[in-house]
Amino acid sequence: MRLSCASLLALGVLLGACGPADGTGPQTVAMVSGSEAPAFLGEIAAAPYQVAYFARRRVWQSYQDAHGTETLEYVEAVWSDGQGRFSVTPEQVLQPALPVQQASTFLLLQKAREGFTYRLRDFRIQDLDTFLLAYTVEDLDQQVSVAGQACERLRIRPANQGPSYWELDVDPATGLILATREFLQSGALVALVETLEYEANPDLSGVTLHQDLAATPFTPATAQQTLGFTPLQPSFLPQGFALTKSERVAQAGETWARFTYTNGGETLFVLYSREVPGSAAPADLAIPYTIKVFTAGRWTVAQARMAQHKIIVLGREPAAILQQVIESCAP
Repeated sequence: MRLSCASLLALGVLLGACGPADGTGPQTVAMVSGSEAPAFLGEIAAAPYQVAYFARRRVWQSYQDAHGTETLEYVEAVWSDGQGRFSVTPEQVLQPALPVQQASTFLLLQKAREGFTYRLRDFRIQDLDTFLLAYTVEDLDQQVSVAGQACERLRIRPANQGPSYWELDVDPATGLILATREFLQSGALVALVETLEYEANPDLSGVTLHQDLAATPFTPATAQQTLGFTPLQPSFLPQGFALTKSERVAQAGETWARFTYTNGGETLFVLYSREVPGSAAPADLAIPYTIKVFTAGRWTVAQARMAQHKIIVLGREPAAILQQVIESCAP
């Protein structure tokens, strides 16, 4: 089932403030897949937030849902001021052929999700130390030109032999990834983001940069005071994932606890809200609930309501894994 426009917009707002993982500054790596690491590897995580640039990119995605194989292709314009602020503006839908009104609605939804798009849609290194525990990196020793920029090509594979692997074209001068290709283990291409035009240090005088949704960090000790309730959290996570952030966000007057987990490359979110504030979750293990699963491009969304508890889990892990994460939250 495809996620409704309203749900996509809501998730875009809830994830609009998700910033980069902590510790994204330049780091030094000694070995990658048994060979000398490229010097720019430690720059990749921070580059999108520390390099001022403009890029026009083509986005192509192919994925399966209940309606069969879906193909999405569009063009977007991206700006970064090199100080952590950015803008992502979708410009034109190339596939599928949509009526004007539907195409306009899609572009508006994508713009509303620009925080998610810039930080999380495409595979990238979120935290290098964690990343190197979960992935292998192969320098393909290929020099390619992307939008006039000389790039080095890397191949990234999950250490646990997951369903996908990636090839990244990286500008070694900046650490920016200018092209990303995602393949199934069979070798079939399922996603592509490539830079068509590139400009360093662009004029941003006419560009409206993204404004993050206010987010307040909390710890287990301050959760009750910050949120007004004690949130449920999963006791099960996919292999290699660890908690990096716990934050309070609000949408339409509703308070949510947003937990961010990463294995250094992929990101997993758990969103929790409680209808009736209280000091602790009830210890009723027999609460009936159902889990609904949707797709949003290459991402999967699972959501459940357990009495007064609302839980949403988002990630690129299989639906069965996300279901286990939700079930492990049950009080």
